[in-house]
Amino acid sequence: MNKFIKTSLVVTAIIVLIAVVAEAFIIMLFPQYTFKGHLFVPLYFLLFYVVTSFFVHRPMNAGEFTRFLIGFKAVKMFVSMLFITTLAFIMRQHVVAIVFNFIVYYLLLLVPECMYSIYAKKHIKKSKR
Repeated sequence: MNKFIKTSLVVTAIIVLIAVVAEAFIIMLFPQYTFKGHLFVPLYFLLFYVVTSFFVHRPMNAGEFTRFLIGFKAVKMFVSMLFITTLAFIMRQHVVAIVFNFIVYYLLLLVPECMYSIYAKKHIKKSKR
């Protein structure tokens, strides 16, 4: 199976699992933060990680991987801020719920993201200099 398709399926499964857990958590503990557009946040992360996974599978040495990771974090921060600001302007009456949902997903998705970064860093071939 193509690595991109395999990675996309894994990313989708992780985000769906986290979405189910996060939604159950939010509904049980913070029912005031549920609203019609709450699924835009996991959809954003799904699209972001699937698009990012398209660029990860080219062969990289340790230095290129480090530069990729730093660039990924910078792009993720910028695009996330742009997304959250746009969504907050569109759904002004639900700003607190949007920010709360976004923070929950952002923090929960840091775990698999860090796990993958550690795995990839360990399995990268050392560059010959």
